[in-house]
Amino acid sequence: MGFQALSAFEYEVFVFNETPHSIREKGFRNLKPITPDWFGYSMLRNSVYSDLYQDILGMAEEMDFPIEGLHSEADPGVIEAVLAVDDAVAADKAALFKTYLKVAAQMKNLMVTFMARWSEDYPGSSDRCLNCFV
Repeated sequence: MGFQALSAFEYEVFVFNETPHSIREKGFRNLKPITPDWFGYSMLRNSVYSDLYQDILGMAEEMDFPIEGLHSEADPGVIEAVLAVDDAVAADKAALFKTYLKVAAQMKNLMVTFMARWSEDYPGSSDRCLNCFV
């Protein structure tokens, strides 16, 4: 019938100024996000971490999962990455993206997590405005 399955993935990634050793020493608590406070789409934050962003963009292009959008998000230390629309192998590419982003971060002495919520003190990637209506 000529149909083609297409999909895309969007990730909100928590990035920490931590290493595999430091997070274990802290018992996986009191982690330090790379940026403070709640401020999304920050040109300043994107510029300060431009080497990380360039590494992510270059890696994604080289691995054939181009990124349509990459910017800071509203929560401390959060980066949003939107992978381009692709055919049915998009899920495989999304899994590779997650793995290689972890590697790229560790090479810069940073840690990332794709957890929906890493702390009770911060909103999760899907519950950002739970308190907006209280």
